[in-house]
Amino acid sequence: MKTQLISARFEKEDTKKIEDVAKEEKTDKTSVLKKMVSMGLKQYQLEKAIKQYQEGKMSTAKAAEMAGISLWEMMDKLKEKNIANPLSEQEFKEGLKNLRKAWK
Repeated sequence: MKTQLISARFEKEDTKKIEDVAKEEKTDKTSVLKKMVSMGLKQYQLEKAIKQYQEGKMSTAKAAEMAGISLWEMMDKLKEKNIANPLSEQEFKEGLKNLRKAWK
């Protein structure tokens, strides 16, 4: 994997927090920042996927794929946020009927 150098400036209090985490985890500040950015990007992708799901732009499965998690994990995340499935009861029944046909 190719790496690229990115420079960023932080407030003093944020720098102190990063240093504290590095000491706590017995690692260097660069490793801490890489981990934080990675976690932040994953959270960003999850939130973006959930938003697009809520707007009806993608299915639960597509949202899960976009977020990089399993369908079941996505369903749990949606439940945690009290986001209802936008399918009507009739659409759900139709989908279930089609699924049963496919399994025969």
